[in-house]
Amino acid sequence: MRQRADWMVPIDDAILEYVRDAGEVPPAVIGRNIGSHRNYVGVRCRELTKYELLSREEDGYYSLTSLGSRYLNEELDAGELDEDE
Repeated sequence: MRQRADWMVPIDDAILEYVRDAGEVPPAVIGRNIGSHRNYVGVRCRELTKYELLSREEDGYYSLTSLGSRYLNEELDAGELDEDE
């Protein structure tokens, strides 16, 4: 079972899974495909980036990091991650 951090919300898993499957994608595409508003998805993507589960490219696209992959594979407790300031 995946170990979420206190700062995570249920949609975060859907975002991470979609990005894993799709590759580099913008929040609008993620939102459309997981049934959530692109602005909310953008907020969550930025939060996931703070903890290095996602990486934000210069063009606004997001991709899964190795930490994100480890979390999805149940090899990482997200509660142990520190915010990357």
